[in-house]
Amino acid sequence: MKEIKVGVRELLETVFLPQDLNAKNQSSSRGTDGTEGHQFLTGKRPEGYRREVAVKFCHDSGDYRLIVQGRADGLFEESGMLIVEEIKTTYLNLADVVLDESGVHAAQLKLYMYFFAENEQLPAAGRLTYLNLDTLEEKSFTVPYSATECRGLFERMAEAFLTALRNRDRWATIRNQSLQALEFPFSDRRLGQDELMDLAALAIDQERDLIAEAATGIGKTIAVLFPALKRLSAGDRYDQIFFLTAKTAGKEIVRKTVASAMEQGLRLRTVFIEAKERVCLSPGNRCHPAACAYLARYYDKVRELLPMLLAEELILPEAVAEAGRAAEACPFELTLDLTLHADLIVCDYNYVFDPRVFLKRFFMPGAKGRFLFLVDEAHNLVTRGREMYSATMSRSDLAALLNETGTDGGMAQACEAVDQFFGGWRNEMEQEQRPGVQMARLPEMLPPSLERLLDRTQKLLPGIPFGPSQDRVLEHYYKIAGFARIVTMINEHYALYVKKEDADEVLHLQCLNPGPLLRKRLDFSSSTLFFSATLSPFGYFQELLGAEPDALNARLTSPFPQENRLYLHIPGVDTRYRARAASVGQVAQCVIDMAEAHRGNYLAFFPSYAYLRETEPYIKAMAGGRIAVYTQRPSMTERQKQEFIRRVTANVPERSNLGLAVLGGLFGEAVDLPGEKLIGVLIVGPGLPGLSDEQELIRMYFDERNGNGFFYAYLVPGLIRVIQSAGRVFRTPDDKGVVLLVDDRLADERYIELLPPDWFMPGRPFSNKEYLTALADFWKN
Repeated sequence: MKEIKVGVRELLETVFLPQDLNAKNQSSSRGTDGTEGHQFLTGKRPEGYRREVAVKFCHDSGDYRLIVQGRADGLFEESGMLIVEEIKTTYLNLADVVLDESGVHAAQLKLYMYFFAENEQLPAAGRLTYLNLDTLEEKSFTVPYSATECRGLFERMAEAFLTALRNRDRWATIRNQSLQALEFPFSDRRLGQDELMDLAALAIDQERDLIAEAATGIGKTIAVLFPALKRLSAGDRYDQIFFLTAKTAGKEIVRKTVASAMEQGLRLRTVFIEAKERVCLSPGNRCHPAACAYLARYYDKVRELLPMLLAEELILPEAVAEAGRAAEACPFELTLDLTLHADLIVCDYNYVFDPRVFLKRFFMPGAKGRFLFLVDEAHNLVTRGREMYSATMSRSDLAALLNETGTDGGMAQACEAVDQFFGGWRNEMEQEQRPGVQMARLPEMLPPSLERLLDRTQKLLPGIPFGPSQDRVLEHYYKIAGFARIVTMINEHYALYVKKEDADEVLHLQCLNPGPLLRKRLDFSSSTLFFSATLSPFGYFQELLGAEPDALNARLTSPFPQENRLYLHIPGVDTRYRARAASVGQVAQCVIDMAEAHRGNYLAFFPSYAYLRETEPYIKAMAGGRIAVYTQRPSMTERQKQEFIRRVTANVPERSNLGLAVLGGLFGEAVDLPGEKLIGVLIVGPGLPGLSDEQELIRMYFDERNGNGFFYAYLVPGLIRVIQSAGRVFRTPDDKGVVLLVDDRLADERYIELLPPDWFMPGRPFSNKEYLTALADFWKN
C-alpha cells in the first residue's frame, strides 16, 4: 500500500476553490499580523487550553493510505466534550462577518472535529472565532459536530484527492514508458554533443551542478534536455524539470526539440510561461475580478479547461490564450495552474529566482516538489540576478503614497517614520556637499518602520473606493513592499547608499554578488545544469551563479570546420573614449573593407550608440551604392527588430548588406542567422561596461574580496559580449564567415586568455596588420 501524506489545507483545496481569482483576500491579513493575532487570542484562553495541537489521521482506500496532517489552533475539554477552536484573523468589520456553514472555514473546523473525535473517542463540538486585528475584538460561532456529516465531508475530499493522485500516477506511467523507449530525436550527433550529454547525465546521477561552456552549434539544448528527460522516468530524484531561459529564441528551440521527440512517440506535458503583460486579454484593467471578466468566477471555468489543455501535452501559449479567450478565463493564471500538472516547465529566470514574482506554489519554504533546473544562456543570470535582488525606494514614493491615502493620521505617522531617514541623509549630503551617502548597514529602525507603513496601508485599503484611487495606492504599496522584501535579504554582498537624483533622494540596495542568494533557490533542485557559449572562466561563474563547490565544469570547443572560420584582430586602432575622434575613420574603413572583401551580409557592433552615431556618417559615405547600410536605433519594437534583420539578411546579388548595431544589445545574442544570412561581424572594442557608480561598486567589492575588481566588473562581462556577438556568424557546420576584432587592447594577454581557444588557428596569425590579404585569401578558398 502506497502511503501519501497531505496537509489539511491541501486537502481542502481539492473541493473548496473560490469562484473568483482575487488578487487580495479581503478577509486575510499580513502573515506577521495573523500570527500575532493568534498568539494574542490563545493567550487569553483559560488554563487547560491547548494551543497549536497537531493531529494525524489515516484513511485507507484501495492501493493508497492517506495520512492527513494538520494543526488545530486550540483544543480543550468541557463537561466531557472535546471543543476544537479554529481562529481566523481579519480587518473586516465583525458585524459583516457571518457563519457560512458550507464555506471553507467551517469545513476546516469540521475536519479537525472529525479527526479528534475519531482519534480520542470523545464527543466533539467546534468553535469558529474571528479576530479583528484593528480592534482586537472577537466574534465566535458554534459549529455542532455531526459524525455522519463530517465523515462524509472528509471522505468526499479524500476521494477527490486520491482520484487526482491516481490520474497523476496513470499519466506518470504513460510518460515514463515513452521516456524509456525514447531515442535521440535527431539523425546525427554533432561533435561534442555526446560529451555534453555524458556530463549532464553524470551531474544528474551524482546530484551535482554542472557549468558547461559549449560553443555555438554543438546543440546544447538537446544535449542537456535528453539525459534530463531519460532520468525523469526513474522518479527517484525529481518530478518536474524547469528549463530556464531569458530569450524567446531559447523557448522556441525547446518547442521544436520536444515536438520532434513527440513525433517519435514521446509523451510529455510541456508548459511555456509567458510574461503576464504579453498574454493579458484585458490590458489596462487591474488584476481583480471586479475589474477583469477573465478573473471573475475563474475557478468555475478552469475545471473544464485544465483537462482539455493537458490533453494537448505540448501546451503552447497560443493554445492557452485561445482557450482563455473562449472561456473568459485569464491565460496567465491558467498557465500557472497547468504548471502543477506539467513535466517540463519552460520559463524566464524570474519565475524561479525573483523574490517579487517567483512561483510560490513551488518554491515557498516547506514546499514538497522535487525539481531539476536547466539554465540556458546562463551567463545572463549573473546580471539578471543582480537586478532581481536589488531595489530602490525614493522619498517621492512616500509622498505619493501619503498623497493617495488622504488625511489618515496613522498613515501620516507611518510615512513620517520612514521619511525622517531620508531627511537625515539629505542633511548629511548637503552639509558634506556630496551627491550621495554610502552606509555599511541600514538604520536599525528602518525595516520595522517599513513594515508598519505596509501594515497601515493594507488596513486602509478596504476603505478606499475600488477603482483608480485604490489602484494608485496599490501601485505604491507593491513597490514599497518589494523594496521591504529585499531589505530582509541584505547580506555582506550588498552596497547600500542614498543618491541625490534631481530633486529626490533615492535609497539603493545594490546586490554586488548574487551567488549566495541564487544558491538558496538552487537548493530546491536536485542539481542544476548551467550551459552557454560563454561560461569561462569557471571560478567566476561558479561564484556568481551560486554553483556548489563540487560543481562539474567543461569547455567544449566549436564542432565546425576550422577552415570555414576566420578570426582576425586588426591592430593599431585605439577605440578608447579619449581616442574616439581619431579612431572613427579607421574603424569605418575596417568595416567597409570587411563588407567589400566578399559580397554578403554583415554586422558591425559598436560599444555604444554614441560611438555608432559618430562612425555611421563615415561608413555611409564610404559605402556609396556598393553596400546597403542599416542602423539599430534605441528602443526598437519587436516589429522594428524583425524588419532590421530582414533587411540585413536579404539576398541582394549586386551588393552587400551591412547592419550597424550596439554590442550587448538586441542583435548580439539569441539571433539565429545561419548560412548566407550572415557571413561576417566586426566588433569594435572589448565590450567593457561603461563607467558608472554601480559598476565601480562591483569593482571595489571584488578588489576587496579577491583583488580582481577590474576582471570581475569589466573584463569578463565585456568579453562575453564580444564572444556572443561573434557567435552570430557560425550556426551550422556548413557556415563560412569572418570575425574581425578592432581595438589594440585585444592584443593584451589578459584579454586573449579569455577568448575561446579555437579562435587561434595554427599557422594563421590572430593579430594581423595585413588583414585585407588574409580576408582575400580566406574567401578564395
